[in-house]
Amino acid sequence: MSEMKISQQLEQLDEDDNVENRSERLPQLRSYVHRVRSSSSKSIGHMNTYIRSNNRRGSGRRSYQRLRFPVARYSRREMPLKGPFVSFMPGTPIVADRSTKQTIIYSKTEVYIIPPLINTYGNSYSIAELIASGDASLDRSGGPPVNPIHMKRFFQRQSLTGPNIPMINSKQGGFKGGVRTNSGSFLISKPYETRPNIDSKYESEEKEDEKESSQEQEQEQENKYRPPSNVNNYYYKKPRNRYEASNSNSFEIEGNNRPHQTTTQTSTSRGMNTTTNGVEIHLTLYIDIIYPYGRSNKAIISANYSFPGPLIEAYEGDTLVIRVINLLDVPTTMHWHGIYQTNTPDMDGAVGITQCAIPPKNEMIYKFIAEPAGTTWYHGHLLEQYTDGLYGPIIIRQRHEPNQDKYDSEQTLMVADWYNLQAHTQLLPWYLNPNNTDGNEPSPDAIVVNGKFTQALSISLSKSSRILFRIINTAAFSMYNVSIDGLPLHIIALDQMATLPYTVNCFYINVAQRVLFYIDLSELNSEYTASGTLSTSAVYIRFQAMLSMYPVDTVNYIPPYEKQRYPYPTFFNPLYLAILSFNDTNSIPSYSASETTPALQNTVTPIDTNILAARPFYQNTNEIPKATYYLSLVIAFQTSANGINYAYLNNVTYSSDANYMHMRPAPRRGITSDEYAPLLYQMVTKPNNLNIPSPRIESGSLLPTIQSDGYGHYLVPYQAVVDIYLNNTDDGEHPFHLHGHKFWIIATSDYPDAEFLYAGDYIQRDTISIPASGWAKIRYVADKPGAWFFHCHIEWHMSAGLALAFITSPQQLLAEGYTISSDEQKLCQALRKFNKKHNSE
Repeated sequence: MSEMKISQQLEQLDEDDNVENRSERLPQLRSYVHRVRSSSSKSIGHMNTYIRSNNRRGSGRRSYQRLRFPVARYSRREMPLKGPFVSFMPGTPIVADRSTKQTIIYSKTEVYIIPPLINTYGNSYSIAELIASGDASLDRSGGPPVNPIHMKRFFQRQSLTGPNIPMINSKQGGFKGGVRTNSGSFLISKPYETRPNIDSKYESEEKEDEKESSQEQEQEQENKYRPPSNVNNYYYKKPRNRYEASNSNSFEIEGNNRPHQTTTQTSTSRGMNTTTNGVEIHLTLYIDIIYPYGRSNKAIISANYSFPGPLIEAYEGDTLVIRVINLLDVPTTMHWHGIYQTNTPDMDGAVGITQCAIPPKNEMIYKFIAEPAGTTWYHGHLLEQYTDGLYGPIIIRQRHEPNQDKYDSEQTLMVADWYNLQAHTQLLPWYLNPNNTDGNEPSPDAIVVNGKFTQALSISLSKSSRILFRIINTAAFSMYNVSIDGLPLHIIALDQMATLPYTVNCFYINVAQRVLFYIDLSELNSEYTASGTLSTSAVYIRFQAMLSMYPVDTVNYIPPYEKQRYPYPTFFNPLYLAILSFNDTNSIPSYSASETTPALQNTVTPIDTNILAARPFYQNTNEIPKATYYLSLVIAFQTSANGINYAYLNNVTYSSDANYMHMRPAPRRGITSDEYAPLLYQMVTKPNNLNIPSPRIESGSLLPTIQSDGYGHYLVPYQAVVDIYLNNTDDGEHPFHLHGHKFWIIATSDYPDAEFLYAGDYIQRDTISIPASGWAKIRYVADKPGAWFFHCHIEWHMSAGLALAFITSPQQLLAEGYTISSDEQKLCQALRKFNKKHNSE
């Protein structure tokens, strides 16, 4: 068969397939590869394929990163061209197998089969479609393939022996065992090499044959920051047995049956087997840019090239050692939300409070105890980076989990706002602007759960009927109502506090809060069963955004900065639908999402967002301590002299050069706004010169009132038991988070009776939702010396100054032996060097 006839047949196949969009990233592929009649001339080898990088070099063109693929080669007479295939490039002898997504390339005498590429979610892509879309190339030039393709120039034959050679499939063509090539991300922002994991065996070449620019040479000098292919690489300090997992978010472990799965897209086992206390768990997080959506130019700031970032999992009491490497062009940091940071106040990750920012091409190693047990998350704490995707889940398990007899499997769902524009460079300048006279926050463009848009997330329950759901609100702005059609929700944890089962039909969850609940399919409403009027093999999981949170009619509102972006809607859809399938075929509900859902029996609707009626699993054996100090805080928004609408706590908008919150002049004495001297460092370098008054008796309270320096820094005595009364004068609900601590929620204006109904047994959370135009009363124990941020977790409000810092006992911090480490000093010096160079350019 001539090359011209091959091309003509490929064109005909393309017309028959009627593929609507040749660059579609997730084509619906079915398979057919003709059986091989003879194996006499088959061979195996490898070839290099170049995957497009995000950055543009000095010439303005895209750079390409080389990956090494295994290739199976057959003679053409053994593999005659037979359809149906998918052809992405009419006129070229390149097609894709419909089911396996293997790429098939025909040359004059041979047929070459290349396995698919997988991303961090485990989704497969054929090399053919990536070449067609311009995201991959057969050579470094990045140009389109030409016909004929001289594959002998690319193919390098290898011996058929050895442990690193995948087995060839002599019956169907290709490879045995479903070989797939993992690169972590198809569009990596900088030309760092990765080592693809081909069934945990193949490795890429260690370095490029030649350098194409001086920029690459500079990056080669910084090769200690090159991410390996298995970027989510855990290991335990004390080696025992090694276990390996094969998906792209897996990690190697040295320990006894530790968790094997780190992706938030799939279910995990109920618990981990018991192992020795005090194990060190090591993990590296690479912070870089990815473009996970084919038709969106929105850059996602990611941890380890996945969105969300990988799951971090440990037992309570383990030590986490996490190396964070910054591959961005701007500084970054990482906050470990809800972690106590006992004896490690410098590991909290709050820039300007506990550390200097991590400058580009630098790193910081965070080391802390995994406590308390429960579900939480990590996220960027600088430049609104978590709004653009820098977050991931943390699960800290107990060896004997509360309520562990209630469920058999589990799912983690991270719900978040999606913005078409970048948060810090595009949305924040519009928000903090005199032209935004009403101070309206940027309205989200969509909702995502685990990085997927509405009706794109399907959960199959074929092997389990009792499922635990871990819901984490990672939004920058939105609050959601959560429900599952036809099923009662049995809440068993709030933030990181286990509760007795509390059965509800729905619940609200504000930003940064976590709610855990289990469902039991035996309790499915009869209307959804085979004999019911809504008989179905799947139901909807609903995340309904609370419209009263938004300052505008967001359903019909087009922001002045917005542009139409297909396929992401200009008009916000406040209802997100995920699909819960009762079988393994990913069924979809047979009823319309707009149909009225039947009322559930034996359930309640919580009367408040914080769910104060839920009862702690562990009863308080000791009485909740009585308050010894008092602090009243008034939340307000008002227009400043420069015409910008800022946020205020007790008439102070928090401002700090260190975290790029430039709202007002910095103090000249006491605690200063020093980009290279976080508050924690100032506590030990000038503990007696912070210029903050001691607590004193004031009108309105019989207890001494905590005082501030007038700049948002409040001095708290060691072991003080502080009652905080938050008076919200704003017409929006505000989720406030206290770093390093839990607090008891005594009552709110939504549930004032809780103070008396649950006296001595209040629930504890680390994030409280303060009702709109209402109040909340909380109590916490200042048992950790250090600097602790207390702020609204709506990202726009924190950027507008709705924050303060508690300075807990500098003297006790010194007494416990805290010093500024040499690594921390070097990090601040590196930041100074970066800023000096950046500001001079």
